[in-house]
Amino acid sequence: MTTKMVAPALALMLLTACNAPDATAPAAAPATAAPTAAATPAPPTAPASAASAATPTIPHQDETGMHIECQGTRLTVAGLPAAGNDASPQTRLDLEKDGQTRSLDKPAEMADYTAVGLACVQDKEGAPYFVVQYGELPFGCQFCEWFYLYDAQGKQLTHSTPPLRGEGDAQEPNNDEYEQWLSKLGVNHPEVTYFKP
Repeated sequence: MTTKMVAPALALMLLTACNAPDATAPAAAPATAAPTAAATPAPPTAPASAASAATPTIPHQDETGMHIECQGTRLTVAGLPAAGNDASPQTRLDLEKDGQTRSLDKPAEMADYTAVGLACVQDKEGAPYFVVQYGELPFGCQFCEWFYLYDAQGKQLTHSTPPLRGEGDAQEPNNDEYEQWLSKLGVNHPEVTYFKP
């Protein structure tokens, strides 16, 4: 007889406890608040840090030149003193890494041109590369848009030999090696920021 009374009484107690508004409200509020609070900060943090690691800085220009930084390495294009009234403005490239600065040589085939723009790209592993556009300052020319790829140590990876393809009005810059390297690295040609002398 006691067994028959205990079972319905226990069932009634469980039913009452499960349906009591005061028993479920406090448990439900922290349960939904805790995951929401934990989930809200996490998604923005992860993509933001991944994006900042993969996104190089935007080049900026000051009185010393135009600078771009990519994973701790800084490349600067700076104007050189005027060589005369008829001469086009010339620039130099300086690479700063680990507290040391050195000038980068101009590609041999670009002897008549100068660095006019900078960009930075990263391959799928995150390794940084600098893109330097060569041409003429201050206005450029009809066919002078050569792009060269440099690694983070300042090593020139591409050449434009010969500098031009085609004849007469059909001449165009030879960027074949540059395009091959971009394809090999799995990256797209970046937007170049131009130096203003």
